[in-house]
Amino acid sequence: MLHRTNFNLLGALVTLAASLTLTSVSGAMAQMKPGEMTASASGTALWQFPDKRALDPALFGTPDAPTNVELLPLDNRLVSDDGKAFTTIKNPSMFSNNIKMTTGEFKISVADVTAKDGMGSKDTVAMDASFIGPMGRQFRVTMNNIIPKGPDHPFFGGVGTNVLMHGETGIGTPLVAEEFSYITAWGLGDIYIDGEMVDSKRVVHVMVSERTRGDDYKVGFGVAKPDELEIHLAMPPLKGSPTGPVASAVPTGVTLPNGKEQPFIHVNFYGNASLEGNRFYAAK
Repeated sequence: MLHRTNFNLLGALVTLAASLTLTSVSGAMAQMKPGEMTASASGTALWQFPDKRALDPALFGTPDAPTNVELLPLDNRLVSDDGKAFTTIKNPSMFSNNIKMTTGEFKISVADVTAKDGMGSKDTVAMDASFIGPMGRQFRVTMNNIIPKGPDHPFFGGVGTNVLMHGETGIGTPLVAEEFSYITAWGLGDIYIDGEMVDSKRVVHVMVSERTRGDDYKVGFGVAKPDELEIHLAMPPLKGSPTGPVASAVPTGVTLPNGKEQPFIHVNFYGNASLEGNRFYAAK
């Protein structure tokens, strides 16, 4: 049987340990700004070409019983010869399995301070990405200004952290499976090719999320590796203006098989991907 003095000693040790733990956590949190996170990658990356994305029957149903028509209209769905299934989207998109492996480096720092859209958002972003394009040219994209209000769906004030994206969420494209995004950001950025700025005020979307591509780097209908990171850099054919985003092809300089210039950039980064400041990812 333990003596009372032993119980008192044990209690004192537990109290001391708890105090030290709280002091350590408080000190670590004091060094970080609210909502601040960083992510980086260096090495393996992939470039996405336009492609007709296959349609998940669990998400879009069948021609006899279509679902989520508000997310993907019927006139953008192709049907199998027997009329029993949806096959792919009608028009090629920037969410693709037509890819080329390459290399690149990526760095981002965000502060998610404001939860809702509004011109008074205090969110901040600083992003710098460099990568080799499919024709061997050196690309660089920078982003330092947020878009605080989304035109079609909420932008979480410009930066969102620990949110669900894609799938049936109505946030982003339904052509990608619903996934947990540790960092999501929308902003305006500049694009450089071989060291020369070729355009500015381009709409840029970045995500640091669960990995949706498998070992072969193909994207399927679900989250392939929820414990691994996937970093997305997407530049749709949109440019910022005083009245909001306007249609404008990204000057990629990449010629497609049809002789046209690829009008968007969508690059994923995988090599040495890391994330700091996220309590959910750190808890894994």
